[in-house]
Amino acid sequence: MRRTILACVVVALVAGATTATAQSLITSKDIKDGTIRNRDVAKNQVSLNRLSPGLQRLIRRATSTQQTALSQSAPAGAPGAPGAQGPRGERGERGPQGPRGANGADGMTPTAGNWGVLYRNTIGNASAELRSGPTSAWPGHESGNTPYGKGSLGLLVGSGDDKIAFGNEVDFVGDSVLDIEELGFHVFTTGENNGRGANNMPTITFEIDPNVTGKATDYSSLVFAPNASAVNKWSGYIDATDDSAGLWGLSSGAFAGEKCYLSGSRCTWSELMELLDDGDGSDPVIGTVQITKGRDHAWQGAVDGFRYNDTVFDFEEHGVFERAAD
Repeated sequence: MRRTILACVVVALVAGATTATAQSLITSKDIKDGTIRNRDVAKNQVSLNRLSPGLQRLIRRATSTQQTALSQSAPAGAPGAPGAQGPRGERGERGPQGPRGANGADGMTPTAGNWGVLYRNTIGNASAELRSGPTSAWPGHESGNTPYGKGSLGLLVGSGDDKIAFGNEVDFVGDSVLDIEELGFHVFTTGENNGRGANNMPTITFEIDPNVTGKATDYSSLVFAPNASAVNKWSGYIDATDDSAGLWGLSSGAFAGEKCYLSGSRCTWSELMELLDDGDGSDPVIGTVQITKGRDHAWQGAVDGFRYNDTVFDFEEHGVFERAAD
């Protein structure tokens, strides 16, 4: 009986303790708003993410401002030692090709040292100069570009009593006239030139030893006089070996009465070759090559692109240059 009573007492005590514990827990419902103070919260028990979004922003902003102020007021530290060089990076892709530059003087050999005025063949008020142009872009007066490069050989002959000779007394010595296969030039002339006389044009002149059987002379001027070209612009290529392009003549009284006499009727290239190639085994030999004008009419104009076989001589402001013929 006593044991039963004791058991009941123990059970009753345990049940009462459990009920009291459950009833002693405090929830948010049991706390009046605004009654919790700083002293009621243990240190380091509230994390930032448990605060309101607005309070979090204020804390972050204040922290950032404080760090910035500290970094600006603190003295800069000494630079550290340089690190080791890193490995070389891979080669980048090749960029696009740039635009092509203007054509230069590639492949051209200056020969101006052997070209110049032949004073022994220049008479009176006449001159020659290596010059720029002539070209013009003025509407209605377009002269076109110079045939080669930007320059030309300018010739000025003041009257019919004057003469100019510009040439080369070195590079052609000993050549045979019979070996000439291509010969010619380009000319810039004017209406005033054409109005002064028929075929008033510059000429190509060779000083030669003709070596013609029965002709007792070892000197003659061999001259090509072209037909007149269009005025105030550059002519096309005037082919001196074309029988229709102009006439040839030989100076020296030894050829007086011949068809190819310079002071007579003159002749075509084909007729000239027949006369000079007389089959005696001695070729007509060249001494000089010249561009000449004079002793007939005044003339002002220019010449460019003198061709001799496979070489074109380009007259430029700063010299004479060799080009391979097209």
